[in-house]
Amino acid sequence: MYWLSSDNSDTTGGDCEKEERGMYEKHVSKGHLPYCYLKVRLDFEDDADIDIIIFKHIVIQAVQSLFGEAVSCTPIDVLKYRQTNREAILRVSSSYFTKLWASLTWYSSYNEQSCAFRVLQVSSHLMALAANSRQLSLA
Repeated sequence: MYWLSSDNSDTTGGDCEKEERGMYEKHVSKGHLPYCYLKVRLDFEDDADIDIIIFKHIVIQAVQSLFGEAVSCTPIDVLKYRQTNREAILRVSSSYFTKLWASLTWYSSYNEQSCAFRVLQVSSHLMALAANSRQLSLA
């Protein structure tokens, strides 16, 4: 994260140098980001028509089956969902990210139908999920 500071305190020791730099300084923050984003797809052995409500229920059920009620109460947001291929972008708190990923990996059946979550992309920045460098076509 970048931001500009208009701090008038001179830490360099001279006004000439400050005038050359300008009035603003660039600061870089590499701190902890609050959310992680996952692009996932739910595959069924037989074709199934799943809407967004059922999809989120399956995600919560996956977490609950592996970690129980306490972890399944953490907010998991479905930011985008494509019903045609059952692909979604999920947002979860960074502290529960690995638990969600593990739960999705181990989940294997819904209503006695075999299924599997495929984690397609993972990032701490939502914008990074906009494009997949592995699927770029230079035509």
